Amino acid sequence: MLNENFDYDLFVIGAGSGGVRAARLAAHSGAKVAIAEKYRIGGTCVIRGCIPKKFLSYSSKFSKHNIVAKSFGWEYNDANFSWKSLIKNKDKQIQKLSLIYQTNMENSGVRIIKSSANIIDNHTIVLDDKKKYSAKKILIATGAKPFFPKINGIEHVISSDDFFDLKDLPSKVIIVGGGYIALEFASIISGLGSKCELIYRGDKLLKNFDADISEIILKELQSNKLSIKLNTNVTEISKVEDHYKLKLDDGTFTHSDIILYATGRHPDIECLNSNGMIKTDTYGRIIVNKSFQTSIPNIYAIGDVSNNYQLTPVAIREAMIFVRNEFEKQDVKYKIENIPTAVFSNPEIGTVGMTENEALLKYKKIDIYTSTFRSLYYTLTDLTDKTFIKMLVDNKSQKLLGFHMIGDDAAEIAQLMSVLINKNIKKSDLDNTIPLHPTTAEEIMTMRNKITKEL
Repeated sequence: MLNENFDYDLFVIGAGSGGVRAARLAAHSGAKVAIAEKYRIGGTCVIRGCIPKKFLSYSSKFSKHNIVAKSFGWEYNDANFSWKSLIKNKDKQIQKLSLIYQTNMENSGVRIIKSSANIIDNHTIVLDDKKKYSAKKILIATGAKPFFPKINGIEHVISSDDFFDLKDLPSKVIIVGGGYIALEFASIISGLGSKCELIYRGDKLLKNFDADISEIILKELQSNKLSIKLNTNVTEISKVEDHYKLKLDDGTFTHSDIILYATGRHPDIECLNSNGMIKTDTYGRIIVNKSFQTSIPNIYAIGDVSNNYQLTPVAIREAMIFVRNEFEKQDVKYKIENIPTAVFSNPEIGTVGMTENEALLKYKKIDIYTSTFRSLYYTLTDLTDKTFIKMLVDNKSQKLLGFHMIGDDAAEIAQLMSVLINKNIKKSDLDNTIPLHPTTAEEIMTMRNKITKEL
């Protein structure tokens, strides 16, 4: 398939989830493919994001599960947590996953180049060792990297990427941020027994989520291990002996062993070499059309580096569509909507579809169903954990518009609800489904009390 004027049919920059999938599928289609990665194969999700974070999240929940276990007759003597064992086992599994990615690409005929890569013209890439390669098509899949605000002492902080490599678990951690990464790490740290203080400049957590989710999760997260300060900015950071001192905008100070900034991620566009060839938006994201083409037609971008959704499954889907359109000529239409989203905090959040405000703006009149209850799992304990479920329905068509949940297995349930929303099911379809008892999900089939709101 190789065009004789080029070294490769496709050169991929970045071996994360999207880049790996695109390289492998393109090679399967008969293309000659190379992929360059400056760090480790697997990208953010596998190496320093979704997967290792989920391992830590699982571990942090055992502190609560051990309490529940006692109410069911189990007794554990001398239960001890080992951060070193957790990290060692995490590292072993991450290495295994990275090797699987590498092996799958090699078996598909992809050439793997361990180097950063810069685009110097429409068809040419230069590596760290100054070697140059030409490609008929170039795909940028370099993802995003942590963003840090410019304040005095910012050099003392770490990102969520760095947290996975800590040699010891600090006794106190301050997290700055109010998005899903901040909430997940706050839950991990407090669940593992350390003190955690979350500081956020906004007036509500998870600002783009449904308002009820933001309000309820604020109450549910706070405990004797986790405190939350909203409407607060850090203005200065300094190192004092073996800990760090933070000055807040109200004039007060607080201290911590470690400061973790979860203040967003910016696209990693180092491969563009700051030459202005490829257009980016005001956030530095590469602007692409529905075919993932950049301002240079034979150069494409997918995943977090582009101006589309920043989620791993979306990057993988984009990679599949890109290859099918460019190398298999299937003309797959690009349509991504009602993307299920999870926050692996404690309690967990699962959501899909419109928020209440979004639904009101589009449909003008909606029915809102909510339910708050104590899961059977906790009823033998003194724990006060509650599950919250919210469904949004178009008043006229009775079509399900949105689903929002806080509680155990919220992510798993949201995944299934995304299928129903994408299939345009109606509230009556849920009402006519026999509930499975006793489960949390049966509540979805039995919700009857509603309020109607009109814009």
